[in-house]
Amino acid sequence: MEQDPSLSRGGGGVNYLDPDQPDTRVHDWNFTLEKEVRPNTIARVAYVGSHTGNLEMFYDYNDVTPDYIWYVTTGERLPSGEFANVARRPYDQQVYGGIREYQKSGWANYQGVQLELERRYSGGYGYQIFYVVSNALTAGGRGWNAGGILKETNIYLPNSVPSDLDERNRFLNYQRDTSIPKHRVRWNWVADLPFGKGKALGRNAGTFLDRVIGGWQIAGMGSLRSNYFALPSNIYPTGEKIETYGYKYPIEDCRSGTCFPGYLWWNGYIPANQINSTHPVTGKPNGVMGVPANYKPAGQPLLPWPANPSRSDPMYGFYGTNTVWVPLNDGSVQRLAYNDNLHPWRNQYLPGVRRWGLDASLFKMIPINERFKVRFNADFFNVLNNPGNANSIDSTGFLSTRVSGQSARELQLTLRLTW
Repeated sequence: MEQDPSLSRGGGGVNYLDPDQPDTRVHDWNFTLEKEVRPNTIARVAYVGSHTGNLEMFYDYNDVTPDYIWYVTTGERLPSGEFANVARRPYDQQVYGGIREYQKSGWANYQGVQLELERRYSGGYGYQIFYVVSNALTAGGRGWNAGGILKETNIYLPNSVPSDLDERNRFLNYQRDTSIPKHRVRWNWVADLPFGKGKALGRNAGTFLDRVIGGWQIAGMGSLRSNYFALPSNIYPTGEKIETYGYKYPIEDCRSGTCFPGYLWWNGYIPANQINSTHPVTGKPNGVMGVPANYKPAGQPLLPWPANPSRSDPMYGFYGTNTVWVPLNDGSVQRLAYNDNLHPWRNQYLPGVRRWGLDASLFKMIPINERFKVRFNADFFNVLNNPGNANSIDSTGFLSTRVSGQSARELQLTLRLTW
């Protein structure tokens, strides 16, 4: 039988699932202590935990062996010709492309402690304050994201990952769920304003004046949460300790010709020839300015930039890259980027920008008669107009302050008639 010339080998993929999938299950547990610490005021301490099993995972077991892995393990050139797209696939070297099985082999774990202080509305005010510290780890349940896909062993160097599927899944995918913050504080309140009849201001107000100035209330809610940022996988550890500076070192990125403000959030890789550098003729800054004298990068490419590179250096074109030269069986050498798919910083996260926000409302219920009432609301979103910083921390360690972390203040006015 001749193959249809319109179909290329490896051009078709297969996706399938077992129709008898187990149900996803969640086990929760908690323990709470509470005590009235003042009249109408309750304090609570709670421990909360959960385990989720049978989360969705995608098992890819017929992917092409990556170039670097192929050259290092076989010492041969990449296959060519009609079978080039299937020759490096472990399951089938004839027809099939990628093969993906939908499984329910993932899981997640969560543990957290919650502190709460609540004053029930009484005497004209009430509030709640919550603080939660938590750890959430997961393998699977991430849809098509990397943490929800399990690869076959041909993607890695021999004996570098477990052969057992569950052990390999834990080794490769079990990681922090960065959508759940480590620290989170939330608060809300409501209070009567001291205006109107019987209040501190306008105590003896008449009926009309009381309708104008009395009955006003303010309410609000806010939150503060921590964030994570992922360590980069395009540079490799130097042996120096990873240090997180936060807002300690304000710096400027002038590499584009225009200087943009920011902070050195962590000791990522700033090329040595760009640290506090200036143009040799004009003297204008053209590097990352304000880098402290004690800065030492925790990571860098395999071929980092020297402080004073020379264009006559044969290696000049490879500075700042992860280029390697792999000897082959035929005596030739193959040049390519190093990548064993097991970067030492994979799935590693550090504390990023903490972000907070506050919304508030000013409102009043105005009775017209026994049947009709009008409610006026002035709602302020991001009432303090706090821009915050976006959690955009790059591999150089630079946190740009050019982009706000949240939208500008908004005001919404509403008038509602009820009867």
